Amino acid sequence: MKISEVSKTFGISMSTLRYYERSGLFDSVQRVNGVREYSDEDIHRLSLIMTLKNAGFTLSAISNYLGLPIYSKQEKIKILERERLRLLERVHDSQKNIDSIDYLIYTLQKER
Repeated sequence: MKISEVSKTFGISMSTLRYYERSGLFDSVQRVNGVREYSDEDIHRLSLIMTLKNAGFTLSAISNYLGLPIYSKQEKIKILERERLRLLERVHDSQKNIDSIDYLIYTLQKER
């Protein structure tokens, strides 16, 4: 898949894809006549990168995660569990804020 197709498919700019490559998130994207050609493995890796990024991982954290050897599956699981816990704490904090707003709405409606 050409870089322009990948860009459209994932909704990210070509410059972002080139930046990810320069940052070492991709081992090496094949080039055909100077044009980047993403393999199925590259597409799978980009999908993982986007999943981690959307979950709140920094590019540095993504790079560390991707750099872990294949035999360190347990370490990857620990990283994902920590991030999951962090996100659950954010959800809990957001729910407390929603509850506070709901209470304020309730008290204002009760004053009518």
